[in-house]
Amino acid sequence: MLTFRPATLHDAAAEADVLTALFPDEPLDPGIVRSWWEMHDPDATVDRHMALRDGRVVGYVGRAHPAWEKMPERFDELAVDLFPAERDGLGEAYDFIEERSRRDGAALFAAAAREDDAALAALLRVRGYREERRSRAWELDLRATGPRLREMSERYRARMREQGIAILTIDRDTDPDKLRKLYDMSEEAALDVPRTIPHVRESFETFMKWFATPGIREDRMWIARQGDELVGVSVLLYPPARGNVWTDWTGTARRVRGRGVARALKLETLMQAIALGVERVRTENDGENAPILHLNEELGYVRIPGWVQYVKAAR
Repeated sequence: MLTFRPATLHDAAAEADVLTALFPDEPLDPGIVRSWWEMHDPDATVDRHMALRDGRVVGYVGRAHPAWEKMPERFDELAVDLFPAERDGLGEAYDFIEERSRRDGAALFAAAAREDDAALAALLRVRGYREERRSRAWELDLRATGPRLREMSERYRARMREQGIAILTIDRDTDPDKLRKLYDMSEEAALDVPRTIPHVRESFETFMKWFATPGIREDRMWIARQGDELVGVSVLLYPPARGNVWTDWTGTARRVRGRGVARALKLETLMQAIALGVERVRTENDGENAPILHLNEELGYVRIPGWVQYVKAAR
């Protein structure tokens, strides 16, 4: 039988260990998990617990949602992660967190399982969850694709120059309002990402916490500038202790889409990764985001397991 206690920020390391044990091909950095736990607006509901068996931590159980008044539908995102040898307790853990969500007033539960996690997918279906959408995850072998990426990057550098678009790292940009402009542009881009749970604009203060994430560096964050406007961004997350290098965010302003800006930015992040000795990078996108899926295929990414989102009525 499982018991549960409230989690603290110190428990983020245990959650990183659980997820690493579940997916050894995707080790998670404890510092990055802790930063994720800290990155939410003050009025959001964040309800985290550690699962215990005989006093031992065997997993993590949590849920989170923006303030209900900001959401057109009351979605609550649930997460249950137990060490592989403890997954006979998945049902108990979902009972616990679903009941807490119901008492909070949720109308819909959202849960996720990796595409190759057949056991969790089966349990969610038995509990009444239905598949809602899929993400696609990808990996790029920089050693194999390096020469072609170099040729592409030169072409897109020239293309950006022809359009009067400067591509540079954000630490080199001298605009005193660059972070506010990056925030506004990122929020615009986030609104256009296909999703089931509506995007809720985060505060500028929460956005600024992103820059404190271990592995996010301003000298590795590439932006596109056209005149006074910041029109694109792409950045890789470099885990300092363990883990794969992933695209953390790529977005462009609506007015420059279709002009190769996202491709130019992603190519700069990849060329920098090659220079730093990185052998492989990963990325994930919604399965309905056709432009970015096409871009990944063009760059030479190959598919790896993505994530499946499941939804269930709370009552």
